[in-house]
Amino acid sequence: MKRFFISPHPTFGSYKKPIKFKIEESPYYWWWYALTLNEKYKLFCEDNNICKKELHKNELLQLERIFKDFGDIRYEGCRYMAFTKWWNYRVNTNETRGVYLFAEPQDNLKVEIVNDKEEFKTEIDKNIVVSIPLSLSRKYIDKDITRILKNRAKTEKGRKARNPKSSKARYSLSKACVPNVLKKTFDLYDAKQEAINKQNKVSNVQLGIIINLVYNEKNNQTELRNEENKRRKITIVVSRYLKNAKNMIGNTIKGYFP
Repeated sequence: MKRFFISPHPTFGSYKKPIKFKIEESPYYWWWYALTLNEKYKLFCEDNNICKKELHKNELLQLERIFKDFGDIRYEGCRYMAFTKWWNYRVNTNETRGVYLFAEPQDNLKVEIVNDKEEFKTEIDKNIVVSIPLSLSRKYIDKDITRILKNRAKTEKGRKARNPKSSKARYSLSKACVPNVLKKTFDLYDAKQEAINKQNKVSNVQLGIIINLVYNEKNNQTELRNEENKRRKITIVVSRYLKNAKNMIGNTIKGYFP
């Protein structure tokens, strides 16, 4: 039985030439990218002996556990190609890393005929056991089975079925994420880090301009015309995005995201 993902998994278009926007539509990509930005994890990948001297034991154990599953995330060149290779790398279970980490486990449940009496005693405790007279027409059998399942079988649709909290994967999102919001968050973070690396002073309003941040003002037209007030609100919005980015990057070595 093929394993599935509760949250949107990445599609690549082509493994040799992965398509940027397709990859960015998966929150798992942003989980990986946040981990690549975690300085402690990058240091651990480079030389875990340094970490053993500098980090607290509990934090070191966290890093070791994450490294065992996520591996070395350092890369050069195109990050989308790096992610594609990382996601499709075959781990010791002979599964791709993405499936191993984020896909739901196989439960081996199936519909089948029970012929053995002893097996029947076992199955009756955990399954619905239905007696079907074979003399009945298929029409009536289907109708009665539908009625029974409607009253007994648990069904989940829509948001509830895709809720990460119901996931049994090795690693699952701590909450549902909107990929576009994640992209905006890390675009702002990257712009901020680039300015710091170049020793450029940049305001939050300037950061918003750099990434073409669209801020939807919901207040009245008088306030909308007030440029100073608009800049203040954009500053607050950008600050919130940057804070969220730092929190997500920190959470990755604890084994959860966002």
